[in-house]
Amino acid sequence: MKISRREIFPIVLGLADGTCTALVLASQKMMTGGIDVWQAFRIGIITSASGFLPLWVAEYAGLRNDLVRMAKQLNMASAHALQKSDLGLQTLRNSWFMASLATASSFGGAAIPLTLAVIFPRWIYLPLFAANLTLMGVGLVLGYWVQGARWKWALGLMGIGNVLAVLGYKVGFS
Repeated sequence: MKISRREIFPIVLGLADGTCTALVLASQKMMTGGIDVWQAFRIGIITSASGFLPLWVAEYAGLRNDLVRMAKQLNMASAHALQKSDLGLQTLRNSWFMASLATASSFGGAAIPLTLAVIFPRWIYLPLFAANLTLMGVGLVLGYWVQGARWKWALGLMGIGNVLAVLGYKVGFS
Protein backbone atom coordinates (compact mmCIF):
# COMPACT_ATOMS: atom_id res chain seq x y z
CA MET A 1 0.00 0.00 0.00
CA LYS A 2 1.47 3.30 -1.09
CA ILE A 3 0.72 6.44 0.89
CA SER A 4 0.09 9.48 -1.27
CA ARG A 5 1.50 12.89 -0.49
CA ARG A 6 -2.02 14.05 0.33
CA GLU A 7 -2.46 11.30 2.93
CA ILE A 8 0.79 12.08 4.75
CA PHE A 9 -0.64 15.25 6.33
CA PRO A 10 -3.56 13.63 8.21
CA ILE A 11 -1.39 10.71 9.30
CA VAL A 12 1.35 12.97 10.67
CA LEU A 13 -1.19 15.34 12.19
CA GLY A 14 -3.04 12.47 13.84
CA LEU A 15 0.07 10.84 15.29
CA ALA A 16 1.40 14.09 16.72
CA ASP A 17 -2.00 15.21 18.00
CA GLY A 18 -2.80 11.85 19.58
CA THR A 19 0.56 11.55 21.27
CA CYS A 20 0.55 15.11 22.62
CA THR A 21 -3.06 15.00 23.77
CA ALA A 22 -2.48 11.70 25.56
CA LEU A 23 0.52 13.25 27.30
CA VAL A 24 -1.59 16.18 28.47
CA LEU A 25 -4.52 14.09 29.63
CA ALA A 26 -2.73 11.13 31.17
CA SER A 27 0.80 12.14 32.17
CA GLN A 28 -0.01 12.33 35.86
CA LYS A 29 -1.55 8.85 35.89
CA MET A 30 1.25 7.46 33.74
CA MET A 31 3.92 8.90 36.02
CA THR A 32 2.29 7.44 39.13
CA GLY A 33 1.76 4.06 37.49
CA GLY A 34 -1.96 4.17 38.14
CA ILE A 35 -3.61 4.00 34.72
CA ASP A 36 -5.88 1.07 33.91
CA VAL A 37 -7.00 -0.36 30.58
CA TRP A 38 -10.45 1.24 30.61
CA GLN A 39 -9.06 4.69 31.42
CA ALA A 40 -6.39 4.37 28.72
CA PHE A 41 -9.05 3.33 26.19
CA ARG A 42 -11.30 6.28 27.11
CA ILE A 43 -8.40 8.72 26.80
CA GLY A 44 -7.53 7.22 23.41
CA ILE A 45 -11.12 7.58 22.20
CA ILE A 46 -11.40 11.17 23.44
CA THR A 47 -8.04 12.03 21.93
CA SER A 48 -8.97 10.71 18.51
CA ALA A 49 -12.59 11.85 18.43
CA SER A 50 -11.83 15.44 19.37
CA GLY A 51 -9.81 15.96 16.20
CA PHE A 52 -12.32 14.53 13.71
CA LEU A 53 -14.75 17.44 13.38
CA PRO A 54 -12.24 20.30 13.09
CA LEU A 55 -10.17 18.43 10.51
CA TRP A 56 -13.25 17.34 8.54
CA VAL A 57 -14.58 20.91 8.45
CA ALA A 58 -11.21 22.32 7.39
CA GLU A 59 -10.68 19.68 4.71
CA TYR A 60 -14.22 19.98 3.37
CA ALA A 61 -14.06 23.78 3.29
CA GLY A 62 -10.74 23.63 1.44
CA LEU A 63 -12.08 21.21 -1.16
CA ARG A 64 -15.27 23.24 -1.62
CA ASN A 65 -13.10 26.31 -2.11
CA ASP A 66 -11.27 24.39 -4.84
CA LEU A 67 -14.64 23.85 -6.54
CA VAL A 68 -15.36 27.59 -6.35
CA ARG A 69 -11.97 28.32 -7.97
CA MET A 70 -12.69 25.75 -10.68
CA ALA A 71 -16.04 27.37 -11.39
CA LYS A 72 -14.37 30.77 -11.76
CA GLN A 73 -11.74 29.36 -14.11
CA LEU A 74 -14.49 27.80 -16.20
CA ASN A 75 -16.31 31.16 -16.28
CA MET A 76 -19.32 29.71 -14.51
CA ALA A 77 -21.68 32.13 -12.80
CA SER A 78 -21.86 29.96 -9.71
CA ALA A 79 -20.12 26.93 -8.26
CA HIS A 80 -23.49 25.45 -7.34
CA ALA A 81 -23.55 23.12 -10.36
CA LEU A 82 -20.10 21.74 -9.51
CA GLN A 83 -20.99 21.34 -5.87
CA LYS A 84 -24.11 19.34 -6.75
CA SER A 85 -22.25 17.16 -9.27
CA ASP A 86 -20.13 14.09 -8.70
CA LEU A 87 -17.25 16.44 -7.86
CA GLY A 88 -19.22 17.78 -4.91
CA LEU A 89 -19.88 14.27 -3.67
CA GLN A 90 -16.22 13.42 -4.16
CA THR A 91 -15.17 16.39 -2.00
CA LEU A 92 -17.43 15.09 0.74
CA ARG A 93 -15.98 11.58 0.47
CA ASN A 94 -12.37 12.83 0.35
CA SER A 95 -12.80 15.09 3.36
CA TRP A 96 -14.47 12.27 5.29
CA PHE A 97 -11.62 9.89 4.38
CA MET A 98 -8.90 12.37 5.39
CA ALA A 99 -10.59 13.14 8.72
CA SER A 100 -11.05 9.42 9.38
CA LEU A 101 -7.41 8.77 8.56
CA ALA A 102 -6.32 11.49 10.99
CA THR A 103 -8.67 10.13 13.65
CA ALA A 104 -7.28 6.61 13.34
CA SER A 105 -3.73 7.97 13.40
CA SER A 106 -4.58 10.04 16.46
CA PHE A 107 -5.84 6.94 18.26
CA GLY A 108 -2.64 5.15 17.28
CA GLY A 109 -0.52 8.03 18.52
CA ALA A 110 -2.33 8.03 21.86
CA ALA A 111 -2.25 4.25 22.11
CA ILE A 112 1.54 4.04 22.04
CA PRO A 113 2.29 5.69 25.40
CA LEU A 114 -1.01 4.62 26.99
CA THR A 115 -0.54 0.95 26.16
CA LEU A 116 2.96 0.97 27.58
CA ALA A 117 1.68 2.69 30.73
CA VAL A 118 -0.88 -0.08 31.19
CA ILE A 119 1.45 -2.99 30.40
CA PHE A 120 4.44 -1.67 32.36
CA PRO A 121 2.98 0.44 35.21
CA ARG A 122 6.19 0.43 37.25
CA TRP A 123 8.32 1.76 34.39
CA ILE A 124 6.94 5.27 34.73
CA TYR A 125 9.28 6.88 32.19
CA LEU A 126 8.67 4.31 29.45
CA PRO A 127 5.45 5.98 28.13
CA LEU A 128 7.20 9.35 27.95
CA PHE A 129 10.17 7.75 26.19
CA ALA A 130 7.84 6.05 23.69
CA ALA A 131 5.98 9.32 23.12
CA ASN A 132 9.30 11.04 22.46
CA LEU A 133 10.26 8.34 19.97
CA THR A 134 6.91 8.74 18.22
CA LEU A 135 7.25 12.52 18.04
CA MET A 136 10.84 12.15 16.87
CA GLY A 137 9.68 9.87 14.06
CA VAL A 138 6.95 12.32 13.09
CA GLY A 139 9.47 15.16 13.13
CA LEU A 140 11.92 13.25 10.97
CA VAL A 141 9.19 12.44 8.45
CA LEU A 142 8.02 16.04 8.42
CA GLY A 143 11.54 17.33 7.96
CA TYR A 144 12.08 14.96 5.07
CA TRP A 145 8.70 15.79 3.55
CA VAL A 146 9.23 19.56 3.58
CA GLN A 147 12.95 19.24 2.81
CA GLY A 148 13.86 20.97 6.03
CA ALA A 149 16.15 20.28 8.93
CA ARG A 150 14.84 16.88 10.04
CA TRP A 151 16.46 16.89 13.45
CA LYS A 152 15.19 20.38 14.22
CA TRP A 153 11.67 19.17 13.46
CA ALA A 154 12.22 16.06 15.58
CA LEU A 155 13.72 17.89 18.54
CA GLY A 156 11.10 20.63 18.32
CA LEU A 157 8.23 18.15 18.46
CA MET A 158 9.89 16.22 21.26
CA GLY A 159 10.36 19.44 23.23
CA ILE A 160 6.72 20.40 22.75
CA GLY A 161 5.64 16.91 23.82
CA ASN A 162 7.74 17.14 26.98
CA VAL A 163 6.35 20.58 27.83
CA LEU A 164 2.81 19.25 27.36
CA ALA A 165 3.59 16.25 29.55
CA VAL A 166 4.83 18.54 32.32
CA LEU A 167 1.74 20.73 31.98
CA GLY A 168 -0.52 17.69 32.07
CA TYR A 169 1.31 16.40 35.13
CA LYS A 170 1.02 19.74 36.95
CA VAL A 171 -2.65 20.26 36.06
CA GLY A 172 -3.55 16.60 36.62
CA PHE A 173 -6.46 15.94 34.29
CA SER A 174 -6.69 12.21 34.96
